Amino acid sequence: MKDVGSHGGVRRGFTLIELLTVVVIIGILATIAGISVGTVVRRDRVLRAGTVVEGMVAEATQVAARQRTPMRIRLRAGTLQIVSRADTTRIVRARSFGARSDLEATLALEPADGITIFPDGRADRALTVTVSGEGARFVIERSATGIVRRR
Repeated sequence: MKDVGSHGGVRRGFTLIELLTVVVIIGILATIAGISVGTVVRRDRVLRAGTVVEGMVAEATQVAARQRTPMRIRLRAGTLQIVSRADTTRIVRARSFGARSDLEATLALEPADGITIFPDGRADRALTVTVSGEGARFVIERSATGIVRRR
């Protein structure tokens, strides 16, 4: 900050160099903060997707018991579906996890064709759903006896 003007009078203010230095520092800090926030938002989407998958697996068990009919959990074109085993065209619940979804994540089912959950809570086999996205990966497992857990 200069105190003396070019004509000998006292002047207060900042030079152009000082102002540009401050603007550059603020720009660098904003860039770093923007990158960090973007990473957190993408990781949060994958975490929310994992929570939704976990809820849908539990919901399939509840629907099978309530309707007293076997239900299937399957993955079709990026959409996790709960369908009636007797009528696979009757979709009870579906949630999209594609690029245009608020839950942007990639899902992989093992076994790939899904599982059948019976009204007593048992399934024909165990299910593993892998939810992945930028910077995060979660695995939701459902045993054949109905125990759901997240790794």
